[in-house]
Amino acid sequence: MDWVYDNKYLVQNSSTYKYYASGQWQVISGSPTEQDYLNYGMDDISIIPESAWSQLQGEVELCYYTDDPTKTEASFNIETEPFTLAEEWEDKEIKIIEYTDDPNQTESTITIETEPFTIYDELGDSVDVLYYTDDPSKTSAELNITANYSPLDELEGDFDVVTWTNDEEVIAGNRDMMLTYNALPFEQLIVQPTDIALYGDLKKIVAAKVTENSPEGILRMAASFDSGLTWKTYRFNKWLDMDIQNTTLFKRKGMNLDTLNAIPEKDLIDLTRIANYFDSSKHYENSYLLDEVKMVVDAPRHAVELSDISLQLLNTTATIDLTFSGNKLTGVLDDADQGKVKYRVLLNGKTYYPADGNFTRLAASPFNIELNIYERNVNFGVENTLKVEFQDYWGAVDSWETKFIGSYSGLMFMDESGDFLSDTFGGILKQLDYGVIIAGQTTLTKKVRIKNLLGYAVDHVYLEMDKKFETDGVEVQLSRQADPFLPIDYLTYGLVQPEDSIDFYIRIATDIHAKPNPNGNFEMKVTADRV
Repeated sequence: MDWVYDNKYLVQNSSTYKYYASGQWQVISGSPTEQDYLNYGMDDISIIPESAWSQLQGEVELCYYTDDPTKTEASFNIETEPFTLAEEWEDKEIKIIEYTDDPNQTESTITIETEPFTIYDELGDSVDVLYYTDDPSKTSAELNITANYSPLDELEGDFDVVTWTNDEEVIAGNRDMMLTYNALPFEQLIVQPTDIALYGDLKKIVAAKVTENSPEGILRMAASFDSGLTWKTYRFNKWLDMDIQNTTLFKRKGMNLDTLNAIPEKDLIDLTRIANYFDSSKHYENSYLLDEVKMVVDAPRHAVELSDISLQLLNTTATIDLTFSGNKLTGVLDDADQGKVKYRVLLNGKTYYPADGNFTRLAASPFNIELNIYERNVNFGVENTLKVEFQDYWGAVDSWETKFIGSYSGLMFMDESGDFLSDTFGGILKQLDYGVIIAGQTTLTKKVRIKNLLGYAVDHVYLEMDKKFETDGVEVQLSRQADPFLPIDYLTYGLVQPEDSIDFYIRIATDIHAKPNPNGNFEMKVTADRV
């Protein structure tokens, strides 16, 4: 007989255990017992809405319970807000570790793009040069440095130039003495003393520079939203605090003109002042000239008087753009009127999400839809109907519908004829049968295929045999190709797009002393990272 096992989930957050029911989080007092999992545990956590997850603050742990004695591990797919590595690695030391199975590779090259800097920015004005040689006849070393330098560069602050002359015209006061020299200014911090006078909503900042043929110096900018009490720089699409009195930090993290000009309108609300940092390096003939900074404001120019007006309300039906792949529904629900929208999902004519059959709560558009269709609700091998009904704030209803043949989702193993070897839930559908194997022999090679039915691309695909099924004298060998068969313990692959597949080959090699096993089995595991 087939055993039916319980699989239950709880969520641990802020030292308490919770489950989601009746549209809100419910708390279990104390540490949960086995009976608590059976009474309150959730069967499927994929239907918990994003709004509920956002209520959990701090660390969140997923607690999984099963009474299946053969279950040794559990895995979860977690989707987060998009972020960049620059945001995660800012101001942190980064080490890059490379692995390769290429025996001919002896070195690696890494190319990194950074903001322009000079050796003087990194080393400062004082540098020690260490020189080594194993030439026994060498008793001294010389270092020649060519730089655009003057002793006047060493003078800090203001200074006077004093000279002597016996020119009678100068002495008589008929002609002035003239001093001419070329120099670059020291770094300067220019802070706007008063708030920007705006008579409307600030739409955009437009800053322009004076273009010259010579190399440019450095200009960095910062903004204040509290009349100069604190200052911020715009990085990674958000405002970050910055101390403008720390000129080294201002120079490294302040905004350049391109960043300032690209700040969206929503992030300019309540901006009051701008600070500028100028630096023209004394080691190069460069400078930076700021031409103007303009504020684009949506403001009325004349007074408006209204009398005897009438309003007519026009409504545009909401629109939806969805795709269904790998048993995952993704897309955007939008309303041209910028109103609020809601939706519900039906599978084969029955309510699927929300479970109560009602529409979701009204949410601001555009609204992203990402919903996994649980495979136990899908009719396998036949046509299924998935329907999404959506509605705007004013009640205008429309729908989107698609038909699909029920199938599994995941990284699925298939044999050479295209039959699935296992299902999404780990159940065995079909085995690779090698028949009777005589000790000391190596079996014929069988081709196996992995197909990406996740609905999204994956990378770093890793294949290996499950170590717990190893048997002395029996080795399951893997190879990327059938001829020649090059045995290896594991296989790795790169980017695999949805619906793409990977072929590899398996054979079994035995030792002459291998012990007989009438029911020998082996299992293979695959892992990958979502792109």
